[in-house]
Amino acid sequence: MIERIHNLIKSESFIQLVKYGLIGILGLIVDFGIYALLTIWLKMNPEIANFISSSCGLINNFFWNSFTNFKVHDHLFKRFIEYYIVGQITTLFTTICLFVFVNLLHQDKIIVKVIATIIATLLQFGVNKAVTFKKE
Repeated sequence: MIERIHNLIKSESFIQLVKYGLIGILGLIVDFGIYALLTIWLKMNPEIANFISSSCGLINNFFWNSFTNFKVHDHLFKRFIEYYIVGQITTLFTTICLFVFVNLLHQDKIIVKVIATIIATLLQFGVNKAVTFKKE
């Protein structure tokens, strides 16, 4: 049992997941910083602000993941488009969550964004590992 856990922790996929998470934290700082700036200080609509802030986080994370985590540098434009589409699909998910839980159910916009982002990140890792950063 301990050997299986040790092998799991040493596996390439586990290490990539940890790095993906760390890069994701950096992306969250970018995303949430811009989101807070746009919604709190500039009073922008939460859904529009979410699209802008998540786009900034996606761009940041794509380059970090390409060069430091998955280490794939070929077909960067194609990979970026795939990464961005996956990211924006999950952005659509977080935007729908914001609309429903903030506008209709009057929940806190930051708490809703945090929970929706955690779920979206787990989905993104699986798809990006299998599709976007698959070595060709």
